[in-house]
Amino acid sequence: MFDQILSSLQKEAAPALMAKLGLDQTQATASVGAAASSVKEVLGGDHGFGMDDVLNLFSSNKNTSGADGLMSKLGTVMQGKLSTDAGLPAEKASLVQSMLLPMVTDFISKHVGGDASKLKGMLGGLGNLGGLADTAKGMLGKLFK
Repeated sequence: MFDQILSSLQKEAAPALMAKLGLDQTQATASVGAAASSVKEVLGGDHGFGMDDVLNLFSSNKNTSGADGLMSKLGTVMQGKLSTDAGLPAEKASLVQSMLLPMVTDFISKHVGGDASKLKGMLGGLGNLGGLADTAKGMLGKLFK
């Protein structure tokens, strides 16, 4: 599922980044890759966020403070990856992050929609990342027995 989200994001975000921020194709592609890598890192790591925070962030509900914290962490990680992985200068990385972060959360929200089973499918598609992914698999596995 995550690969489908990434493919959809690539098709929409890369042209927008080129048109609105003047990135070339290589920079735009690398930026979307950095955004995806950021999501994998934050959701796969142990950053102190629970399943309820993730489900809230990727739903149409108003964000809780935990979901806002998760969004902030995603933004920070993405900003760094845009500079290191995509090679963007800090000012340009900030502009790209401001544009990409809402797109990423919107794309994931459209696929997950606050549905725990869909989130489990997405996290399962991220591989064995530990942290939240393992927690989700364990918690959700118990729900569906």
